Amino acid sequence: MKFCKRADDIISPMTSIKIIRSRASFEHACDQLGQMQNIALDTEFMREKTYSPILCLVQIRGGGKEYCIDPLAIDDLQALGDLLAKPSVTSILHSCRQDFEALDTRFFLSVADLFDTQLAAAFCGYGDQVSYAAMVERLAGVKLAKSHTRANWQTRPLSNAELAYAMDDVRYLDVIRERLGEELEHSGRTAWFEEECARQLDPDFWRLDPSTAWRKLKGGANLPVDAQETARRLAVWREQRASERDRPREWVLSTAALLQISRAAPANKARLAEIEGVNPGVLRHSAETILEICAQAPRDPTVKPLWVRPQLLDSEQKQRAKGIMNLLRQVSDELKISVSLLANRNAVERFVRDDAEIDLFHGWRREVIGAQVLREFS
Repeated sequence: MKFCKRADDIISPMTSIKIIRSRASFEHACDQLGQMQNIALDTEFMREKTYSPILCLVQIRGGGKEYCIDPLAIDDLQALGDLLAKPSVTSILHSCRQDFEALDTRFFLSVADLFDTQLAAAFCGYGDQVSYAAMVERLAGVKLAKSHTRANWQTRPLSNAELAYAMDDVRYLDVIRERLGEELEHSGRTAWFEEECARQLDPDFWRLDPSTAWRKLKGGANLPVDAQETARRLAVWREQRASERDRPREWVLSTAALLQISRAAPANKARLAEIEGVNPGVLRHSAETILEICAQAPRDPTVKPLWVRPQLLDSEQKQRAKGIMNLLRQVSDELKISVSLLANRNAVERFVRDDAEIDLFHGWRREVIGAQVLREFS
């Protein structure tokens, strides 16, 4: 992570914003930005009717220059991928995950160096999920407009007001980065912050994997054990189908219907049609596949559950969890950071129940408090 003195404090809103729509101009802009040490980046995207986010706008600022790029008009965005992958360039974003996911739909995203201002704010005591607007008001003294939070970013042409709103999302990032960087260095937490940023550069942080989507299936733990393998296979199929068709997973098959199908394991189309939520479109396009999954998935009540409901803590475990949480709160108060940045209660309960490995026992957290927890509560 590279901290440097602010090169351009003076920020003046543009009265007329040009959107880059040609590949030549886009690649020229990326070439210019590649000479900068820090670039501020944000995206606008839509995903109401799609599985993957549709990247609609990319806003970048570096060295006092601002660029608003139209990815709907430019077919090849690899120059942006090359820019973000340059070891000499630090990408500044606020809450980077969704932006990374949107960018990753257009090229294989690899980011060399990251400064996430929301994460930095958490280490500086501003709270876990502090908004960009709140940080701009607090650190840059500017109150941002909220007039276009629900804009349809796929429409063209975008109004100058919409473009100005979008550019505001990068205009103050470098000022925030510098001031938070100073606070991190003053508090001795730069290394902690860099460690967390490095974790967010792992593609698993933002890239969806259809083969593991079943783990997040809501309601899976409520199914009988012999129905869980059916649900797992249906969830994987649904995710793959949604990805292939680029439609929301709930449009392919609702979660409620998926769970009911898993319970009932219908043997024919007539039985499948009786299940609530199985609409004519599902019957027309997917009945054979669903029935095949139901027929092939083993129905064995003796297998180990795929989803396990956490067992209630016994009295001794409750006392250990309470003791750990009290210690974490004490340390978080001393550090003036949120306790959840150290560990949340669910993680603590997993540790006392199952002796689970949790983030608290690794990296900077272990140095700060994790080792003490292990000594006192193992």
